[in-house]
Amino acid sequence: MDVKRNREKVNDFYELIHIGSHPIRIQILLRLESEKLYASKLEEMLKHNRKIISFHLSKLERAGLVTSEYGLMTSSKTRPMAVRYYTLTPDGVKLVTKLRLILSD
Repeated sequence: MDVKRNREKVNDFYELIHIGSHPIRIQILLRLESEKLYASKLEEMLKHNRKIISFHLSKLERAGLVTSEYGLMTSSKTRPMAVRYYTLTPDGVKLVTKLRLILSD
């Protein structure tokens, strides 16, 4: 029983490493460290297609590294729009902290 449970933990760990090691996902995680953002804003900041950003956001959300909620984006130029805001989860914060340590060397 413990062997099966340990194998599942190892598989979960490898999956987390795989999810968190893609360059675009790393960029997204690092951007979400300081503020909640929506896909179009990330597209603008990272210079990647929004479909690609949305794909990676869904992977990060399924892995439990980010969470999302709907809210209103207000701008003086346009009327309020409903958008899906993404933020880091506690596990996402831990991963970003570790990434920052690795990247600072």
